Amino acid sequence: MKRLIALTAAFIIASCSQEASSTNESGATASSSVSSQSNESLSPAERGQRLFAQETCATCHTVKEGDVNRIGPNLYDVVGREAGQVEGFAYTKAVTESGITWTEENLDAFLENPQGFMRGNRMAYVGQRDAEKRAALIAYLKTLTPTAD
Repeated sequence: MKRLIALTAAFIIASCSQEASSTNESGATASSSVSSQSNESLSPAERGQRLFAQETCATCHTVKEGDVNRIGPNLYDVVGREAGQVEGFAYTKAVTESGITWTEENLDAFLENPQGFMRGNRMAYVGQRDAEKRAALIAYLKTLTPTAD
């Protein structure tokens, strides 16, 4: 089991900072995109949703209410939630005892450098150094909330 986790983590680390690409019939490599719409015409939350897919966040995390946990916990309604509180996910002691609430500021620091922010967590993601990309990811995470009736 530990070997499987280590192999999965290595795969995720290797793919987190790489943009997906494909080779066309002429042998040229083209970057894949979530849609044909340019980043400039997207809202921050829409850019964040695109980044969530491109940076392989969706490999480990689900985002819809009631979805199962994967390698990482479900991120539905994460903004404002206390760390380590998703039912059914086996968090590390570092996370459950952190006392952290996922504010925008804490999410920003965590996404920039997960191990530097909270030593002992199992997140394999190496971090996003670009502040604009982190802001877009957080804008997207903020949309994953229950709607008022």
